Amino acid sequence: MIDEHRLNSSTNQLLGFMPAADKDLLASRLRPVNLEIKRVLEKAFEPIEFVYFPENGIASVAGAAKPDQQIEIGMIGREGMTGLKVVLGDDRSPYETFVQAEGQALQIGSDSLRLAMKQSETMRDIMLRYVQVFMVQTAQTVLANAIALLPQKLARWLLMMEDRLSNKQLPLTHELLAVMIGAQRPGVTLALGELEDRGFIHARRGLITILDRAALIDMAKGLYGPAEKEYQRCLSPLGQARTV
Repeated sequence: MIDEHRLNSSTNQLLGFMPAADKDLLASRLRPVNLEIKRVLEKAFEPIEFVYFPENGIASVAGAAKPDQQIEIGMIGREGMTGLKVVLGDDRSPYETFVQAEGQALQIGSDSLRLAMKQSETMRDIMLRYVQVFMVQTAQTVLANAIALLPQKLARWLLMMEDRLSNKQLPLTHELLAVMIGAQRPGVTLALGELEDRGFIHARRGLITILDRAALIDMAKGLYGPAEKEYQRCLSPLGQARTV
């Protein structure tokens, strides 16, 4: 469990939107955990035991037509939470959720979260708003995978990762990038080379540094932005209301 001060100082934005009464409901049920790289948080088609509120680091939701052909369909960082199927009243997902960038999170048992949601309408509303935002993000990912060239998809993905890590230096490998944007490693190498040649990024083994964010946004051709605006529309006003 964590104390009130620890919860109030959490960098998870979704928890930050909650009123004090909701935080009181959760405090005794949350515990801090480390998110190790590649740790599986949800296994496909298996009951979801725990839900995580990342404070830093990133989790990826990935689908696979074949065991060796994963592709990311959603990204979760300090703006949100895992376990959206639990929020919707189910207990499992057809997709796997794993840690893409290491960090820390607050963990709660799925049964404990269900009980807290039954006790608080405001908590349930906040989490359902996040589900709506996440659905927009996955829709944008589908759109990107359908119509975008690799450099455009890569630009969008790098922007999303920077948002969640608040760091222009992103710990990445070509292998992970290939999973994230649904491409072969040679294609990822070429796309990275194009962005680097244009001066948008600097890439070296295991690390990509963003040099020109505005240029990446332009490169993404409108694929980056809709989900981020939906987050602001659905959730940011809640945070503003807490401070009035």
